[in-house]
Amino acid sequence: MNVQLNDSGVPIIRQKTFAQKVKGFLLWTILILLTIAAALLVYLCVAGASEMAALTTLKKVSSHPYYTMSYDNFNYDDMLYKELPNNNEVVQYYKKKFFKSASGFFPGETDNEYVTKGSVAFFSRTFTSSYMRARIYNSYNAPIVMVTTKPQNGYKSWNIVDMADVGLAANQNIAQWTDNTFQTVAASYCTSEGINQEGLGVSLISCPVSECEDTSLVNITPFVAVRLLLDRTATVESAIELLQGYDIDFSSGTYHFFISEKTDNSAVVEYIDGKMSVTYRSQEKAYQVCSNKMENTSLPEADKDYSNLYGEISQYDFFDKALGNHTPGMSQSYAQLLVSDKSIDMAETSETHFGSNSYGTLYSVFYDTNKMKMQIIVANDNKSQSYTYDLTK
Repeated sequence: MNVQLNDSGVPIIRQKTFAQKVKGFLLWTILILLTIAAALLVYLCVAGASEMAALTTLKKVSSHPYYTMSYDNFNYDDMLYKELPNNNEVVQYYKKKFFKSASGFFPGETDNEYVTKGSVAFFSRTFTSSYMRARIYNSYNAPIVMVTTKPQNGYKSWNIVDMADVGLAANQNIAQWTDNTFQTVAASYCTSEGINQEGLGVSLISCPVSECEDTSLVNITPFVAVRLLLDRTATVESAIELLQGYDIDFSSGTYHFFISEKTDNSAVVEYIDGKMSVTYRSQEKAYQVCSNKMENTSLPEADKDYSNLYGEISQYDFFDKALGNHTPGMSQSYAQLLVSDKSIDMAETSETHFGSNSYGTLYSVFYDTNKMKMQIIVANDNKSQSYTYDLTK
């Protein structure tokens, strides 16, 4: 290295210009920011690799809006033992998991205390001795996500999520990676409808009475209970056994579970006076219907139903009669026609929920548990928003 000397033999020290100093400062700033970004990326890959991977699969399928997403290799044991009381806390859990931030208000937060009245589901034998299952889901207009899940050491399942259950209004874009990221990540744990690869189907339906005794068991939300049932059970009996291992926290809404397996068996699980009550499909009937109406026969009639504002009683009675008139079973094509006839278009109401005053059939879904096919119709649009899934793949 050559060093310049002055006439006295002293090295000449050149001072940096202002421009050179600014350039050096900017270079160091950029280097520091890149280091922080790289560290954050590594952290996200370690702390939430499955969740980040799921977000990359989010795809808008129709203008309803209806989305699909795949969520694989996830493990939520840690979340279970947090005993989170409602969907808001589930979303907050993932917010903390990613950024370790303090709990607080975030866009879309809601108390989730609304009721999806007018919904109905049924499980029935067909006249060819196979089985089918269907649901009409009536609610206020909101985005829908079909989440295909494959947990660690669990069954693959197909889950339909009403994004209002995680606080997203009808006009919010769930695809953006900003305010709504955590609601989208949490959607898999806030499902109210689904079926797994073994043919175990679960519908979570609002009802007037739900009270589970608070014991020493782990508390979970009814939505997380649906997640567990789809991931870990294949029969009605194993599903009931699993539910008996948890306390269900109904503080954010009252629900009962309609559970069926691939063939023959179905049941409605309710919680009354703190205890579980199970109403199995009668062996005298080739079907079972579940709506917002309570099934437990010991309840007073006044406690069994909501007011008939949204027609949940007529829905129940209609399918009970229609299925009962077809012995030993109804054809699948005719059952699908009935589901279509009893679904209703979105229409404006005097009430507003989650930014929407439109109420109607958000989706209807039909399952052929013999061929293991699933068809979902979004917003009562049979022609352009009907989607079929192969449950064997």
